[in-house]
Amino acid sequence: MTEDQPESDESGDISEGFQPKTPAMKRWKQRYLDNEESDGSLTEKDEGDDSDEGVQMISDGNLQFRGFCQILIAMVVVGAVLAFIGYTSGPQTCDNDNLFEILGVSMFWLGMLGIPINLLVLLISFASSEFDSKDVFTWSLIHFVVSILFMFLFIEYVLQDMFCDVCMGFPGEDC
Repeated sequence: MTEDQPESDESGDISEGFQPKTPAMKRWKQRYLDNEESDGSLTEKDEGDDSDEGVQMISDGNLQFRGFCQILIAMVVVGAVLAFIGYTSGPQTCDNDNLFEILGVSMFWLGMLGIPINLLVLLISFASSEFDSKDVFTWSLIHFVVSILFMFLFIEYVLQDMFCDVCMGFPGEDC
């Protein structure tokens, strides 16, 4: 070696003087640095003793379902807000719907359509080992609660055109 290059790391020298402070670094030192001295290879020990870690493996199906629920929740929230913007910025008549109202109401009801789909996925998750039913139930419940909350908050703006041009035959109506 030349004088300009630093000396190479000797893992044996480091492992003797290295005193980790966090539990994760202590496990790393035990697995890799201490294991080098006794074994000479970088094999990992059994993962069964790491039960104190809060990390769980999440299946691909659950990750896709989480993303699906997050998209449905975003559709409900954004749709309700767009329906509100369309209601407040546009005319209060039945004839002239603006783009905000059309997009908002459509997004809102498509997001609400996800509630029965979530129930179907929940029933499938009970029989499938690919899905964690607890996770599916949690995300279905979150989607349901957010949808119902935004439906109660923005129901007037979402259902504004429901009774337009309807003649029910009540006295005093101009039909």
